[in-house]
Amino acid sequence: MRKGTLLGIILGIVVAAIATGLGAVLATSQTPVILVHYKQGAIPLNPDASFWSSVSKVSIPLSPQMLVYPQTYKSISRTLKVAAAYNGTHFALFIEWKDSTKDVEGIPGNISAFADAVAAEFPVNSSGMPYICMGDTAHPVNIVFWKAGRGVENMVAGSGYGMQPGEKYAIGMEEATTSPVEELPPQAQIWVASAKYENGMWKVVLMRPMGSVFPLVPSFKPGETTSVAFANWEGSLDQRAGMHEISGWFTLKFAPLTATGTVTPTPAKTTTVTATKTVTKTTTATVTKTTTVVKVNKGVIIGLSVVIIVLAVALGLALIRRHTT
Repeated sequence: MRKGTLLGIILGIVVAAIATGLGAVLATSQTPVILVHYKQGAIPLNPDASFWSSVSKVSIPLSPQMLVYPQTYKSISRTLKVAAAYNGTHFALFIEWKDSTKDVEGIPGNISAFADAVAAEFPVNSSGMPYICMGDTAHPVNIVFWKAGRGVENMVAGSGYGMQPGEKYAIGMEEATTSPVEELPPQAQIWVASAKYENGMWKVVLMRPMGSVFPLVPSFKPGETTSVAFANWEGSLDQRAGMHEISGWFTLKFAPLTATGTVTPTPAKTTTVTATKTVTKTTTATVTKTTTVVKVNKGVIIGLSVVIIVLAVALGLALIRRHTT
C-alpha cells in the first residue's frame, strides 16, 4: 500500500472523529407525507369529478412483492397517483394508475383469468409500525381492497390480531384464523367505491366514515397522523394474492381545522419519492424534512475522539514502517 493511500485513510478517520466530537450532523432524512385535504360539503365519489382534478397528488412508487410467499415474478414498473380528502364526517382516497389492459372479473371474453385491483393498508392501532406485508399479531393492519368487477372489501391481517377465539367470535369473526388475511363481518364493511377505466388509465375513489366502533378498524381524526401503504395487482400478468406490487409506508396527515372550518396552512417542500429512495423536486408530493440529532456528553465524545486519533496515527505509522522495511 502506498504512503499517500495510508495517509488518506488516516486523515479520513481523524476528520470523522473530530466531526463526531463536535456533534456535527452527518445526515438528514425526509419522510413522504400524503396530506388529507379538508373539503367543506360532500366529497365526490365520482373519480371524474373536477374536485379530484384540482387536488394535489402524491406519486407512490411500487416494487415487486418479494418478502413473503407467493412472490411476484411477473412485474412492470408502476406508479400510483394518490390524493386524499375529508369533510369532517367522511374520508376518501383517490387512486389512479396507468394500465394498458382492462382486466375485470366475471366478464366473458376477458383476456386474463385475473382482475386488476388496488388496496390501501392502515395500522389498526398506534402501538408501533406494523410489518409491511400484512402486519403481525401485536400490530394488525386494516386493508381496504378494491377489485375490478367485484367491488370493495374491508379486511384485516396480522396473525390473529392479538385476540382470543372468544373475542373474535363476539365481534362476528371466525374463531380460528385460517388465512393471513380475513374479510371483516358485514357491520365492518364501511367502505364504498367508484371506479372508471378510460384511455389506459384506472381511476378509483374509496370512501368511508371518519369514525369506527369496530375494534379492528381504525378511526381517523382531524389534525392527526397515521400511516398508509398501497398494493396493486395487474390481471394481465396473472397477479393475484401475494403476487403483486407494493409501496413502502407513507405518513397520512389529516389537515387540522380552524374555527371557520378551513385548512390550517402547513409550510412544506414538495418532492416525488422514487423507488430508489432518491428525491427530486416537483409539485406532486408533500414532504416534511426532519433532522435527527443524538445528544451525548461532549466531554465523553472528545475523549473518545482523541483515543481514535491516537490509535489511527499509531496504526498508520506501523503500516508505513512495515512498508519501508
